[in-house]
Amino acid sequence: MAATRKPSSKAKTDVVKQVLNRLEKIHPDAKLDLDFTNPLELLIALILAAQARDDLVNQVTVPLFKNYRTAEDYARASLPALQEQIRKINFYRNKAKSIHNCCSEIVARYGGKVPDNLDDLISLPGVGRKTANIVLGNAFGRQAIGVDTHVMRLSQRLGLTINTNPDKIEFDLMSIVPEKQRVRFCHLLQYHGRRVCLAKKPRCPECAIENLCPYREKTKS
Repeated sequence: MAATRKPSSKAKTDVVKQVLNRLEKIHPDAKLDLDFTNPLELLIALILAAQARDDLVNQVTVPLFKNYRTAEDYARASLPALQEQIRKINFYRNKAKSIHNCCSEIVARYGGKVPDNLDDLISLPGVGRKTANIVLGNAFGRQAIGVDTHVMRLSQRLGLTINTNPDKIEFDLMSIVPEKQRVRFCHLLQYHGRRVCLAKKPRCPECAIENLCPYREKTKS
């Protein structure tokens, strides 16, 4: 029996281009759902957003961002005060500590400014590649790929990667997603993952990219 040929990088790139074109028509409003006005606010929101709903994070950050405007403000704040500000968020004690430690490092090492490169960002406490890439892509305008749960799930279902490690998925996608559309690709997958390609019961019959998808466990019409 002949071995099954794996799709080439060119074939995957062609799929990505079709996915971009079709999802752009379906989700023209796709964007990052966290509210922020500068890199520091986005970084704080992302720390809070781990295993938490974006809409809840946006509720919490309205007063938080009014009270804490700089990295110095967070670094000087007491942990109990920070905890009280974010207590509606799950794991608020650990997240308050992460925010405090992260901002203390930003003050000590970067003069209070969020660094604008990957290596420096991932050196900060509580900041991994996903968070760093989302900050770079959405706050600094860099064409980075942040692999959240939606980007991971849809990339796997579309056959764009066989990896389960987010860092390896990032590298797979970097080689096949057009450079100028990497951030947009992530936004579109995130919205499609929330609205159509759900984790437990994807709505395949109403999916605009169903015929591009080799996912074996598609729901039946």
